[in-house]
Amino acid sequence: MRPMHCAVIVLLGLGLATLGRAASAPVAEDADSRKLFGSVDAFWSQQVAALGGRYRPPNLVYFAAPLKNLCGVAAALSGPFYCPVNETVYLDRGFLQRLRARAGTDASAAVGFVLAHEVAHHLQNVIGTTTIVEQARSSSSAAVAQRTLTSFELQADCYAGLWLRWARNGGVIKGPVDLAAILATVAALSQEQQSHLRPGELWLDPLTQGEAAQRLRWLQRGSDSGDFNACDTFGAAAAGSLSKSAP
Repeated sequence: MRPMHCAVIVLLGLGLATLGRAASAPVAEDADSRKLFGSVDAFWSQQVAALGGRYRPPNLVYFAAPLKNLCGVAAALSGPFYCPVNETVYLDRGFLQRLRARAGTDASAAVGFVLAHEVAHHLQNVIGTTTIVEQARSSSSAAVAQRTLTSFELQADCYAGLWLRWARNGGVIKGPVDLAAILATVAALSQEQQSHLRPGELWLDPLTQGEAAQRLRWLQRGSDSGDFNACDTFGAAAAGSLSKSAP
């Protein structure tokens, strides 16, 4: 199964109904992460326009406590995540603060990566990849469903890499960036936060799908190539090369 890159021009030009934002308890915005979010939106607006489409940006909501009755999920949701129901990226302020503290000099790149990964899920949603993945997983064995989910998440990492390349070239992210360190920091913090969840709470996007080497490979591929079509993780999985370095 391929990720339907060819559908970008058609699907991104369609106007989908904007659904109401689920009830939540938003908190004050964070200026630095809002600026990075705007950079990710600007990147995809340019990319989609170059393909002949029209980009519809997602919403961004900050929160400080687990969110209930959201995105069709019964559990109270925590962590940074994207909700396709209302096309919104949710950013946990506590996670954001801890990530900055641990990432050190890579703080902007680390926060930007998390935002770019979640916005990548928005892109996957509006071009139809998310629906295809959900349908495929619902009719597959557990092993195939997991492999499909891994391909989906690795593609979001690759898309995030595309933005990181653009952001470095444009001066949004300054200085050298240690991609392996960023991924390790994000994964470690995500796992730590998940270990403190209470009954009835869910960390919706663990940011740890796939092996660490796979995540680095696809993030690096997006960052090195700058090519949207280089992020075909589904084609790579079908060819048995998801874990192999691409030429």
